[in-house]
This record gives sequence, C-alpha cells and structure tokens, in this order.
Amino acid sequence: MTTQEQMNELLEQLKENPPKIIGGYKKQGWAVKALEKISNPAVEEEENNLITAKAVLKAKDETYYPAFVTLDMTNNGQVVGVYLISETEEQFELIPYELAQPFTDKSETELIPFTYRTLEKITGDQVQTNWPEFS
Repeated sequence: MTTQEQMNELLEQLKENPPKIIGGYKKQGWAVKALEKISNPAVEEEENNLITAKAVLKAKDETYYPAFVTLDMTNNGQVVGVYLISETEEQFELIPYELAQPFTDKSETELIPFTYRTLEKITGDQVQTNWPEFS
C-alpha cells in the first residue's frame, strides 16, 4: 500500500470515528502538561538523520497545541512533519496535521502559520533561532 493510500485509509477511519484533538489552549502551560502525560522521550532520534520531538505549537490565533514535530537534521532542523494529538479512552494517538486539522475547532486560517518550540533544545537545530521562545 502506498503512502497516499495509507493516508486516504486513515482519513476514512477518522471520518467514521472523529478524533478528539487536544489543544486550542489559551496558555502554553496546558500544552506542556498534556505532553508530560505522554511517556515518549522529549527527543527521539529516528532513521535518516530525522528527530521527532515533543513541541508546543502556537497558532496564528494565539492558542497553543501540544504536538510532535519531525525535524530533518541534514537540513539544519527543518520541520518535515507535524503531528497533532488525539486523546482516546486510555491512550494518545498522533495524527498528521493535514488529516487532523479538519477535526480541530478552528479554521486553517486561524491556525497557520504556526510557530513552535520543542521542549528541549536540539543540538544542530538552526531553525529554532529563538529557543526557548517560539520560532
């Protein structure tokens, strides 16, 4: 199955059982608290020089979302993936932003452009020039 087919299948599953996307907080501390509940490390090294990190997204409308971002360290930390978090009964699920956005209570124009900050400083990340502030 191709990646596009997988995305289409996931979108159909989400339409059948809409996820509860967490976020839209007025204070970034709530987004940090949500990330602290997730047992994944703050920074994980992946294959192909990618890093996945817990992050707080700041939406255009000044609200905050807990998320995971994937950074390409061969390109100085360029963001190559953003995953919003859905809370189910006893677990959290990561949903690619492109699929999760329709299930937020915001329009895309209220959300984008996001700025972000990872919970931990990442060595070699030259994109987050303002860390620990939002970049």
